[in-house]
This record gives sequence, structure tokens and C-alpha cells, in this order.
Amino acid sequence: MSSLPRAHELPKGMSRVLRAAMTIMAAWDSEVSSHGEEVARDLLALAPNGHEAAWYWAGLLHDIGKITVDPAILRKCGALTPQERQSMQHHSLRGAEILQSLNAPREVLQGAMYHHERWDGTGYPYDIRGKQIPIVARVLAVADVYAALTSDRPYRRAFTPAQAQLEIERNAGTQFDAEIVAQFFERENHVA
Repeated sequence: MSSLPRAHELPKGMSRVLRAAMTIMAAWDSEVSSHGEEVARDLLALAPNGHEAAWYWAGLLHDIGKITVDPAILRKCGALTPQERQSMQHHSLRGAEILQSLNAPREVLQGAMYHHERWDGTGYPYDIRGKQIPIVARVLAVADVYAALTSDRPYRRAFTPAQAQLEIERNAGTQFDAEIVAQFFERENHVA
């Protein structure tokens, strides 16, 4: 797990608690954990001054609720049944519950809870839209999908970075905040 510059760390006790949660998640599923690290790097690069630590941890732990999902559902190669989809969609709520029980910072909770909301209001769990979605979750949504698209999945091969960028840009204004998409790909390491 990457570490933050000392000036951006959370209070010592909170960092220890969140590191323990990260260790549990990594032991449960190393792929979910490594995905979180990739997303965390992107969030850290886009975090506003003073929010670096919380955004970093939001990236690391946004999928912690997946530890409550049957691993067979997570690794399924075909389409999910309605019941399986519902179970999968509950990971955001369960993740927020876990993080709330740990007294995680607000932005870490927001990342877990809202990273599947969509700009057009068709996401989950609350179907909120636009700027009702907390900024950390809007950025996390782009970083999460980019990391997922550029990784092999049980049901498909990885996209190239250029293909992933085109797919995300195609969904700017519907799935994603178009301003966030532009900022994400303006960064040197994500230009296709």
C-alpha cells in the first residue's frame, strides 16, 4: 500500500484503524485491494488541498462492502441474475456501514456510499444526480471505471488506456460529471 506524505496523513489512530480494514480487505480478495490502490492514486492526484488523505482512503476503501458479497457473484463470467445484481449493488451501502462503524472521515464514507451514483440520476443506491453527488464520489466514479476498464475481468479482456478513455468520454454528461472526466484525462499519465 502506498503511503501519503506525512503532512497528508489522517490522525494516527484513524490511519491505524483504516489500515486494519485495508488488511482485512486484502486478505479477503487481493484483486479488490489492488484495484483500490490504483483508484486511490488517481484520487490523490485530483484531491483538493487539505483533502488528500481522506480522498486517498476513499479510493482505497470504496469497495470494502464487497467483503459482504458472495465471491461467486464477484467472479461470475456471465450476466448476473436480478438477485445477484441486487446483492452486488448493496456493497456500497454495506461499505458505508462498515466505514461508519470505524468512524472513518466523511469523505471516505461518501466515496463508498455514492461511487455508483450517476450524473443523470440513474445510479444507485439513491438515484441522486448531478451536484447532489458529493465531489469525492464523482471523481471516484471516473477513477473506479477507468481502473476497472483497464484491467482484465472474468467476463472480458482489459481495454487499452485509449479505449477506456473513449468509453468514459462517451458517457460524460450521463454516467459521469463531464468536468471531472476532462480533468481526469488532462493529467499527463492518463492522456491516450
